Amino acid sequence: MSNSISHKPRYTVSFLCFILLFLFTLFLFSERTLEPSLALYRPSFWFTKSQIHSSNATTIRNKQNPPADNETVDNVEEKRRETCDIYTGTWVKDDEYPIYIPGSCPYVDEAVDCQSNGRPDSDYLRWRWKPDGCDLPRFNATDFLERLRGKRLMLVGDSMNRNQFESLLCLLREGLTNKSKLYEVHGYKITKGRGHYIFKFEDYNCTVVYVLSHFLVKEGIRINDQGQSNPTLSIDKIDKTSDRWKRADILVFNTAHWWVHGKTARGINYFKEGDYLYPKFDAVEAYRRALKTWAKWIDENFNPEKNLVFYRGYSSAHFSGGDWNSGGSCTGETEPILSGTVLDTYPLKMKIVEEVIREMKVPVILLNVTRLTNSRKDGHPSMYGKKLTEGETKSTRREDCSHWCLPGVPDAWNELIYATLVFKKLL
Repeated sequence: MSNSISHKPRYTVSFLCFILLFLFTLFLFSERTLEPSLALYRPSFWFTKSQIHSSNATTIRNKQNPPADNETVDNVEEKRRETCDIYTGTWVKDDEYPIYIPGSCPYVDEAVDCQSNGRPDSDYLRWRWKPDGCDLPRFNATDFLERLRGKRLMLVGDSMNRNQFESLLCLLREGLTNKSKLYEVHGYKITKGRGHYIFKFEDYNCTVVYVLSHFLVKEGIRINDQGQSNPTLSIDKIDKTSDRWKRADILVFNTAHWWVHGKTARGINYFKEGDYLYPKFDAVEAYRRALKTWAKWIDENFNPEKNLVFYRGYSSAHFSGGDWNSGGSCTGETEPILSGTVLDTYPLKMKIVEEVIREMKVPVILLNVTRLTNSRKDGHPSMYGKKLTEGETKSTRREDCSHWCLPGVPDAWNELIYATLVFKKLL
């Protein structure tokens, strides 16, 4: 009996210790398990000072070294941007457009200041280019100017490049707090009669320059047997303005529209190679050889480590019922083409441009705006290239269905340049 009584207390104490240990373990496990759930409902002021510092440190580390999952997402997005065809897409309505107010920019030539000249509709101002495979970054004038700091950007080409030049000045001007810090260094006002402008952005020590060159190769004059002077085009010699090109860090070239006009298109006693004047020569082949002359000059004079070169493709005209000098019109066009076939055939000139660029040593970025401009039949000045004078009627005015109203389509070309700089991490 005594033995049985003496064993009972020891059994009870052991059992109680076991129960207490079990409950303590259960308590710890429950607290850890419930902690994430409780944290969802815990007010922010429950954090201790040490927890706040720890949280901030974690945030900083995450920004500097993002988690692997985020890196994967970022890398995918970066690759998508790098491979995105930004020239295949559509125009979408955007009420935040235009980027600058019509009539507000002093650098817009009267001939493309359509709203000031009385154009009654304004929907053409509110279209934004949207690629199919990615989103373009919103144009950031301040960021663009920072990328240009200390550099010279030059647009070289015909009046279409002047159209783009004026657009770029107006877009970049929006990033200036003090707009008087932007000026033409010689005090020149932009007109059709002058072929060279240098605009300085004083706060950024950068310049945006325009140089007129209709063909990128040398224009000349010959005197015929009757003592008359006739124009010629030396397709094997670079244009005389090329000395200016060498001073630029970033260049945007173009040539196209003058190759379909008059003597150039006919090719009779016009094209030269060396001292030989061709009695008759095909304008398309002349265009190819001229571009090869330009490409050879670029390869010999520019360093890909120091220079960035763009070539802007053909910008579509929309004359109906005639050409620019034979009654062609685009009056009444107020909407872009948003469906159906926009471009039946890809212009032969653009195929030539692509072939020439592929063979170059210096990388050239092709701003292939041909398709996106082809759908914008609503974007031209038409009859609103100047104000109607007293007694003048719209029906007697020659229309402009080649150049583009500003604000307007050329703004998109410059947005594509900006997107290229951002996506490819240039400058």
